[in-house]
Amino acid sequence: MNKTAEIVNLWAEFEENHTTAGIDDFCRYYLNKKRNEADEDLAEGINQPYADHSRLAKLVGRLMRLNSYYANLALKEIGIGGLDEFTYLLTVHQLNEPQKTDVIYKNFHDLSSGLLIIDRLKNKKLLTEKADEKDKRSRLLKLTAEGEQKLNEAQVQLAKVSNMFYNRRPEDDIKLCIQLLSPVELIFSGLWRDHKGHTFDEIYKNLTEDKSVL
Repeated sequence: MNKTAEIVNLWAEFEENHTTAGIDDFCRYYLNKKRNEADEDLAEGINQPYADHSRLAKLVGRLMRLNSYYANLALKEIGIGGLDEFTYLLTVHQLNEPQKTDVIYKNFHDLSSGLLIIDRLKNKKLLTEKADEKDKRSRLLKLTAEGEQKLNEAQVQLAKVSNMFYNRRPEDDIKLCIQLLSPVELIFSGLWRDHKGHTFDEIYKNLTEDKSVL
């Protein structure tokens, strides 16, 4: 095949799956594709066609664990007991006096685990709660002045962690990763509560057979 025609066909295939991406994004995608094709250890013993999916999941998982290690270390220095406490403070701040359950489910926790995190933050005087005038059965959360201060300190610490991890990567690469992975996060963050009570096989069958979902 003519090289020009080959590039045009590859661009058309890429554009179909990444409608908002540009030429620079395609060039990075193409070079990365070629590097992967030359990687003899790509599949790592896993049969195709899931090798790339598994490799991506492994990479994201390892990065998450590494990030959590350093983030928890950074947060410990300012008296925050890990990323869960930080994300709860951030969620309360963003949602502006939310109900407890809204904060818990926003962070993908079950009720019992979430209530324990909220209790820890209340004991540290970082959160307060009050009755919901619209629903007497519910309680609303609010940051204390100290909670606001700790949230600001935590954001500074975590910005250092992110900078330490990714400051050597080009800004365009960072933006492309965000662009490509954000739809996955958006889809599953909207689905996970509906999946409670279902088996994994039921969920897998539903999501892989109904292409409109993904």
